[in-house]
Amino acid sequence: MSRSSPKILKQLSAAEREKFLNSFDVVFCDCDGVVWYTLRDFIPGSAQALAELQRRGKRLTFVTNNSISSVAEHLHKFAQQAQLHVLKVGRPLMCVSWFVSHYCWPAGTDCASGAGHLRSPAGDWLCWADLLPGDAVVQAAAARCWLPANAGGELVGSGLLTAIQPVSFGQPEGVIIRSLAELREAIFGGEPVAAVIIDVDFNLTATKLMRAHIQLQNPNCLFLAGAADALIPFGDRDIIGPGPFIDVVAQSTGRQPTVLGKPGEALRQLLRQHHAHIPANRVLFIGDSLASDIGFARASGYQTLLVLTGGSSEADLAKLPAGHAQMPDYVADCLGDLCAKPH
Repeated sequence: MSRSSPKILKQLSAAEREKFLNSFDVVFCDCDGVVWYTLRDFIPGSAQALAELQRRGKRLTFVTNNSISSVAEHLHKFAQQAQLHVLKVGRPLMCVSWFVSHYCWPAGTDCASGAGHLRSPAGDWLCWADLLPGDAVVQAAAARCWLPANAGGELVGSGLLTAIQPVSFGQPEGVIIRSLAELREAIFGGEPVAAVIIDVDFNLTATKLMRAHIQLQNPNCLFLAGAADALIPFGDRDIIGPGPFIDVVAQSTGRQPTVLGKPGEALRQLLRQHHAHIPANRVLFIGDSLASDIGFARASGYQTLLVLTGGSSEADLAKLPAGHAQMPDYVADCLGDLCAKPH
């Protein structure tokens, strides 16, 4: 399909709409700004549109950079819509913590086999759970990861912290450092770690960033990032996301992280592996961000639908030149346009 300009979903004829709906089998769908407003209710029409896709036999997988809310919290929100049937069977929702865990310990691998990416300085493998509440089986090894993040709702809720501790290295969380001796202990104290993972952190401090900088002097220490957004939605406004703090550590260490959230290349590979039997052109990716969703999906070979209820506006879309790498195939005012009757 030519992407010189997108097609407006609500302007399609009945025949064109049916052709579009028959052109994909799998739907990758963002949540915040697409299905519901961040920290708020479902966007009108979104639940009905998802139910219609399910009625047509489409396989839905929700792909979100949101590491603040757990999978359980997401599923509870979906459960409030009686017409939807989003269950945890078959991995219906992939969040940053799943991306990280699957990268470090691919599903179906044995901790002792060395199949994952994460090895401790002592040579022990750290096994990560393939996360969902209730099915997390964490096999802790001697290695530890350090998260200069709040670990996110999913990491906390899954039991993963039995293996991965956002440790304070001798300086208890919340304690103010008042001397150079305390600063030295906070930065240099404690044992080496196998990985530094940066994502959303509501309690980020300069000390944590300094500690991350020191740990990443070890070339064997992995540098991983979840979402790398400069801004993240918070209610009806944007706040600083993890991207600027990732950049601080990257600049100070001269290292670039493996980004496991959208639009990272590592995530693209994980999704391809997880859905290897599905041709890319039979996948529709629905998102609200030109950069994180549409650009990511286009580079993956997916069909794309931009909804104008979240991060990107009609004005943002109008600024793109014809054929731009972030130009979507289709545009909708909201997800509900999927099931709206043609004019």
